[in-house]
Amino acid sequence: MNQLVVHQEIYASLSKGGDGLQKIDSSTIEGSCPELLGKLLESARKGRISQEVCYELSLKLQDVYELKRLGDICRRAGLTDLAASTYNRALSLCSDPILRPVLQNNLGQAFVHQGDFSKAVFYYQKAADSFSRERDHVGLAHVLGNLGSAYRKNGEWDKAIEHCYRSLKTFEEGGDDLGIAQMTGSLGRVYADMGEKELAARYFERSLADFERLGDKRSSAWVMDRLGRIAGQRMDWDKALYYFNSSLSLFALQGESQSQGIVLSNLGRIYLQMGQATAAREPLEKAVLLIPRQMKPGYQNALYCLAKTYSSLAKNKLQEESARPNSSQRTNEASWLFIQAANRYQELASTLGEGQAEIKVAQAIANSQSCLAKVSGRVPGEEALIQLEKAQEFLDSAAANANNGNKSEILDLQRIISGMKEIHRIGLLADEPLTQARAMNNALEYLIGAVQVCPSDEAGDYLYQALKNINASLDLQRLGRESTEKLQVAVNALRHAEKHFYAAEIDGIKSSANKIEQAAEILEGAAVNGLRPCQEALLLIANVMASNSVSKIDDISSILVWDESLHLLPKNEKGEFAVNIKINDLHEPDEQPISDADLPVLEVSKERYEARDLILADGCMVPLKTEMACKGYGQLQTPPIRQQFCANNNMPQKPEDAIQKPQEEASADAMQERYKEIKDEERYEEKTNDGNNKPADFFKAPKAPEIEKESLDSFPGHSKAVFLLKAMTVLLVMLLAIEAIIYFI
Repeated sequence: MNQLVVHQEIYASLSKGGDGLQKIDSSTIEGSCPELLGKLLESARKGRISQEVCYELSLKLQDVYELKRLGDICRRAGLTDLAASTYNRALSLCSDPILRPVLQNNLGQAFVHQGDFSKAVFYYQKAADSFSRERDHVGLAHVLGNLGSAYRKNGEWDKAIEHCYRSLKTFEEGGDDLGIAQMTGSLGRVYADMGEKELAARYFERSLADFERLGDKRSSAWVMDRLGRIAGQRMDWDKALYYFNSSLSLFALQGESQSQGIVLSNLGRIYLQMGQATAAREPLEKAVLLIPRQMKPGYQNALYCLAKTYSSLAKNKLQEESARPNSSQRTNEASWLFIQAANRYQELASTLGEGQAEIKVAQAIANSQSCLAKVSGRVPGEEALIQLEKAQEFLDSAAANANNGNKSEILDLQRIISGMKEIHRIGLLADEPLTQARAMNNALEYLIGAVQVCPSDEAGDYLYQALKNINASLDLQRLGRESTEKLQVAVNALRHAEKHFYAAEIDGIKSSANKIEQAAEILEGAAVNGLRPCQEALLLIANVMASNSVSKIDDISSILVWDESLHLLPKNEKGEFAVNIKINDLHEPDEQPISDADLPVLEVSKERYEARDLILADGCMVPLKTEMACKGYGQLQTPPIRQQFCANNNMPQKPEDAIQKPQEEASADAMQERYKEIKDEERYEEKTNDGNNKPADFFKAPKAPEIEKESLDSFPGHSKAVFLLKAMTVLLVMLLAIEAIIYFI
């Protein structure tokens, strides 16, 4: 099997999923690097693309098409630096003036994924200039769309709308219904990212209608996913669930497992926002299995939501346990779920740069909660002290990674746990009454110092009064005086606090209110003397305070989101993300790294032809003279015969721009000779162009370093021409010298 076919299959597997790679026998690979490509194939089968193997291949491959497809694989796998260098090397070997803008477009896309928008725009505009000179309106329209996408990701809304609209108009002028539907969806994305939900929904609905009319089920599924996200932002849960389930059905029919994973992740996120962690668990667990680890930010966002779901489920188990205090099974399940959440956070942190500190805090908090969950069951005093000590160690790690706001809340939680440790120590000091009294005083001091973690000021005030009066009653008991009145004041304060906790807790079991009620009942029936009732009541109060403290640190309703460059998206004053829709991006048709489908097709094997597909910026494929190459994921390719150059073969070629190397400064004769050679190798089909169409004007490209390294051997005969020119120069100098000598003689 040809190397190019293997590259194509690996890329298709990364784009669509499936088990097609299992059918390839690595021993049958033919080409310049069969062993390296076999290693790449094995790594792809395992769901991981080897960066080392890709790097070696990028240095050893000599075929432009193989290099281009390797760059596509690296880009899809999230190896953006390696993708950029591979595209750049392909450019240095490329002598085809039609393939060059395709590679430049894809290089721009690689810079978009790196977050370097100035370079991305620079290369997009170079590609657009080339397509404009060649009167390639379809390629031009796609690059304009990519420019709009780059500006959208950079938050430059006016430029994003302008370029997307120009792309739309270009498609409309060419009668390209598929391009019209794609760019309508792209405009919907821009408005969605701007927070204009109503306007975005109208564009998406129009795009959906066009795709359904064209029978493009994959793109219809993509738009449905977008509409589901907008409905979720509006809290229109029924409509969101309808769109997500419809999208899932369409992707399932096409066997696109990765796209299913993205939609499942979004579906799980909606359930999580609805407060239905049990419903969120299954789609998120499936999503993490279906989305490749290299797919950024889909895998990270799905993994984060799954961790949040495990944490929420664990808290639900603890609430159920509060209704049945004698059930240790639920506390064990809660502890296990917290550990699962911590494991997911740990895996997530290893893939992140920005936001890593927040995830490490969440991991430490989940581990700490696992220890606290064990203590909430009926465990011996020694075991409780061990678990509480572990919980504090995890909190030390959390405090080290926390920002100033969370750090104070973590310190409050550590005070509460210190108080809980002192309470448990009381039961181990039965023969030491003085030490018991000291431990009780320490416990009360810790709890009083951290009482502000309650959900409302009123509840905190009442708990403060209760703790102060419990302390006063113990002081009276040690003096041998009546303490009933102080205990009754504490009971009344707890009753008032119970009402506030009850009002603050939403649907479900009123766990905090129930525990405060139990503490009040224990104190009401307390004996005149003895620490045992106070110890039990204080432990219940401490559990409530710890639970509320953790809820402030680990807010289930607050869900982080990363974008394609793994930057943590900021939130605005309303709590919404500044870029609303960039949660888990499908590979949709609005941004389009031009891959080879928009190129003239050489008379080569079918395998090479398939590697020329035009990749869009969001991972789709696009055509020029449209012929659907792979309807499953929107890959479009040109027919195998296409005129490469302008009809006037005698027209001199201008350099692509001032930055390009001497390869493109060859003489008109050398260029003409090259064209004749290509004509001998390729078959042409006349391509009608509207002579009145003028190249589109572009904004002036920002200053960006040119990294293309053009090969001096790109055109055959160029080195010979240089040699002959040098020889002729030497000969001319010699003749002039001889003439001068004769003249003087």
